[in-house]
Amino acid sequence: MQSAEGRDVPVKAKAVLIDPASMTVSWINESAAQDFSDRGGDGVCGLPAEEALPMTGAVGVPEAVRYVAETGVARHLRTGLVSTAKGSVAIVTSVYRLPDGRVLVLTENAWQAERGTTERDPLPRSGRRGR
Repeated sequence: MQSAEGRDVPVKAKAVLIDPASMTVSWINESAAQDFSDRGGDGVCGLPAEEALPMTGAVGVPEAVRYVAETGVARHLRTGLVSTAKGSVAIVTSVYRLPDGRVLVLTENAWQAERGTTERDPLPRSGRRGR
């Protein structure tokens, strides 16, 4: 992907296609492949989803894949990793059934600002009274 300045910007979201009948990976995007390679893996296609996607069990991806495959209703999952006064980092996952029956899993580590904060004003509004 290219930025507005014309330079390459890596896609951080992980995209994985899973065959719900076998719970194996049939395709992954470059970002997911790089993460798998960095962990010492090679040849992701055909592997069980749990091996290709770290922390899938903690987030509930296997259950979501089965649910989405059976019902066709998308699922959106969020699991907090690190929380601070200014916000938190979470694993955010969306699971969708494709027309061919495979299931698309999109996962990203996302920064979520705490309510009442902005980039310019990092203190919650309630903490600013009386100053």
